[in-house]
Amino acid sequence: MLAVKDLCKSYAGESALSNVSFSLNRGEVVALLGANGSGKTTTVQSICRLIEWDQGDITIDNVDTRTSSTFLKQIGAVLGGCRNTNWRLTAKQNADYFARLRGFSGTSIQQNIEQLHSALGLDEHAKKEVMKLSTGNKQKAALLSALSYSPDFVLLDEPTLGLDFNTVNDLQLIIKERAQTAEQGFLVTSHDLGFIDKICDRVVVLDHGQLLFEGSLDTLKARLFKYELNIELNQPIDVSILNDLWAGRFDLQTDQQTIKVNYESPEQSLKMLHYLHEKNIQPLLLQIESLSMEKAYQTLVQQKDSK
Repeated sequence: MLAVKDLCKSYAGESALSNVSFSLNRGEVVALLGANGSGKTTTVQSICRLIEWDQGDITIDNVDTRTSSTFLKQIGAVLGGCRNTNWRLTAKQNADYFARLRGFSGTSIQQNIEQLHSALGLDEHAKKEVMKLSTGNKQKAALLSALSYSPDFVLLDEPTLGLDFNTVNDLQLIIKERAQTAEQGFLVTSHDLGFIDKICDRVVVLDHGQLLFEGSLDTLKARLFKYELNIELNQPIDVSILNDLWAGRFDLQTDQQTIKVNYESPEQSLKMLHYLHEKNIQPLLLQIESLSMEKAYQTLVQQKDSK
């Protein structure tokens, strides 16, 4: 287990992290979310020991990362700006170099590099130095280096930056497969919440350096309602009637002809549709969908700001 406990960090008297705690288990994919300046990168850099923190503990299997450097063999990382690659080496040379730095070499490592090199679509650029690659392919080279020696824990800071749609899908499959078969743990920061929604088991949300939420995606969505209904009508509707129709917990926004509501049970939307049908009201737009990760995150932050 990788464990962060009561982590605090300040810059020039300004708090960047305040008593942040969470954990990451092998075989688990955890999202670290937050707006710019929320403390995500500071947290990742602290785990990698690229910066010193003020208070708190970071441990791997109960070993303090401040007192032992052996933990670095268990960590792989992709940092913003592709800083874990040497731009004068090819992607494969980088992967081999960083694996050897951590004491990993041999046939199995080379096979792993070859497999990942192909899976990331780098074979056609095999002879190019990283400095000559496109932004997206530089990111792929960084991913290859981070995964080359199959570390127990992989820290991915904005891993989809610059990647095309197909490569993002390939990356999702790689992360899922490695979490399940190799039991690697992944901590992923990303503004691509659709990507997060597809791969993560749990989510940690930071806001201005403080822990806002920690738990499963299902728990977050259940806490913030499970479904979303948007209706545009061709005529006004009596808003007071809606409260009777929507029994149970719900969050309603309406201007008489536009209805937006988050709710818990699919039966609640059926009551609304039956009512509209009985009144011969034809919706101009009707959308019913599960609450997305993006909506859940936005709602969580809005609720916090409104307190």
